Amino acid sequence: MVADSKLKKLAQLFEPYSKLYAVGGCVRDGLLGLDCHDTDICSALSAEEVTKILEGSDYTVQEHNMRMGTLIIVTHNFRAEYTAFRVDSYDRRSGNHNPSGVSFTKDIKEDALRRDFKCNALYYDILSDKIVDVLGGEEDLKNKILSTTDEPDKVFEADGLRILRLVRFSAELGFSIEKDTFESAKRNAWRVKDLSIERIKDELDKIFTADTKHKELNLKDAHLKGVRLLDELGLMEILLPEVNALKGLSQPPQYHLYDAYEHSLITFLNSPPEIRWAALYHDIGKKICMDSSGNMHGHDIIGAEKAGEIASRFKFSNKERHKFIFLIKYHMADMEEKTRINKLRLFVVKNIKDMDDLVKIKHADCIGACGKDRRFRIEDVIDEVRNDGTPQSVQDLKVSGRDLVEMGVPEKLRGRILNQLWEDTIRNLSLNNRNSALNYVKRRVEKL
Repeated sequence: MVADSKLKKLAQLFEPYSKLYAVGGCVRDGLLGLDCHDTDICSALSAEEVTKILEGSDYTVQEHNMRMGTLIIVTHNFRAEYTAFRVDSYDRRSGNHNPSGVSFTKDIKEDALRRDFKCNALYYDILSDKIVDVLGGEEDLKNKILSTTDEPDKVFEADGLRILRLVRFSAELGFSIEKDTFESAKRNAWRVKDLSIERIKDELDKIFTADTKHKELNLKDAHLKGVRLLDELGLMEILLPEVNALKGLSQPPQYHLYDAYEHSLITFLNSPPEIRWAALYHDIGKKICMDSSGNMHGHDIIGAEKAGEIASRFKFSNKERHKFIFLIKYHMADMEEKTRINKLRLFVVKNIKDMDDLVKIKHADCIGACGKDRRFRIEDVIDEVRNDGTPQSVQDLKVSGRDLVEMGVPEKLRGRILNQLWEDTIRNLSLNNRNSALNYVKRRVEKL
């Protein structure tokens, strides 16, 4: 490994007092020949000592969590999180996965033992340009395996989030999981129930996009591997129960190769990162419908209703919530291509910002159903309304509110008339010229 010049300069400032090490993911990824995304550094110095050492230097210290001995150190185009060597202790009865006790140490091995996996407990002596491996992390890297730094039960008891991190690293790196570590994670899967939903959501987001983390590894099905690992460890039924409920739910063989659960996973596999939550959940309404009516009719609408609850549970942002519910609700839109074309045009234009994502989930759903893809009629309509001059909003009409004022249209009627004109113009482009639009308004006013 070769340290960045700013990192070397920082290590030189530490040198009279302590060696400075890079640690964790940046070392692991560097040894694997992968791009480093974040820089974590550590030494035997306390946060207060580091602050004093860097006074008057080119490096600015930002307090981060002094109790945990952590700082953010920045300079031009450089940012690193510093943590003093420490030993963490946990109250295993409280369900709180933040350390209840923190003590600082000069012993690098004690610091290594508080970490999660051996491949994340590798240290890089920056000035000596040497790897310091006190637990066997290099051997795990060589064998592409994940094992815990200490007894697995002890590691997972300390923080249930480590079980989700185990899944994520296995998916992102293409690593297998050491047998005892896997069995312990499975035994301790229930511990994720104590985690905040924000921590769970953050890890699931990363698992669902695991194929994008290290593109140089070309792990195109890494996200699917992550979801299957969630299932194998018993996390699916805890965290994603609506998807888990689809297991064994048979589907009409003339349309589907798989049961509803496997179909959802194959759809998820074939979807781009931005729609994967919806892809995984798009058919959850099928189980609800079968339980209530014995068929799957209307599963899209029922699924969208349930999606609102799920979005609230995971505290989706407003943008995430809208996309999630919209794609589940409309993934069957014009599936049989029998919708009246004017109605379809209106639907497309009124939801134009969501159409690209809708097409993506339709293609993924198609592959997940029969293993083959096809072009949908709605794609032709999308192309048409984007290129044939169709007004994309009321503001694109050939008349405006000012025209209606000059025509003496009462204020309370203007918005209604313009919106109706917009919808009718979408259906009938002959209205998309000024004279026709003005005549339309006159006729509407006369009828009101």
